[in-house]
Amino acid sequence: MTAARAAGSELKPPADRFAKDETAAVAGGGDRAFEEAVAPLVPLLLRYFARRVTPTDDAADCTSETLVALWRHRSRLPAVDDERRAWAYGIARKVLSNHHRGEARRDRADEALRTAAALTPVEDVPDEAFIAAEAVKLLPARDQELVRLVVWEELSIAAAGRVMGINPGTARTRYARALGKLRLAYSAIDS
Repeated sequence: MTAARAAGSELKPPADRFAKDETAAVAGGGDRAFEEAVAPLVPLLLRYFARRVTPTDDAADCTSETLVALWRHRSRLPAVDDERRAWAYGIARKVLSNHHRGEARRDRADEALRTAAALTPVEDVPDEAFIAAEAVKLLPARDQELVRLVVWEELSIAAAGRVMGINPGTARTRYARALGKLRLAYSAIDS
């Protein structure tokens, strides 16, 4: 991809082909003038995207992205309705292009993940691991997360504390207490 093309993916509006005096009415009118100028475009943009994206729920997101781009470039928003609509569709086209590229990236990532998952054998979960996981669920939520960060994510107790926003000393104390509670819960489930 060329640098010019990469820069174009920033959702810039079409080239400024409108005279400055045509944009002055909207740009100088403030937020209210912008809202009044863009309000009639919203259903048109929503319909534009609903016809072009799957699932159609993404149409609202694409419309929002287009409105944000229009807002960012509101100083160049044409005052004439037909020109404003054409300008908005030009931006919408770029948003749509970005949306399709994003979908393609997600599809490739999904396929790679499915391929990797198919190649990785699923290990049987030993009974002890199942019992331990059930015992962890009996702990208070903050203790569950601390234990999971230390055991599953293999973080140090201090690092897990940082993730949770607590100091290392507090994390060590909570972890020690959680292990005590975990032993009791494990015994109760195992018996």
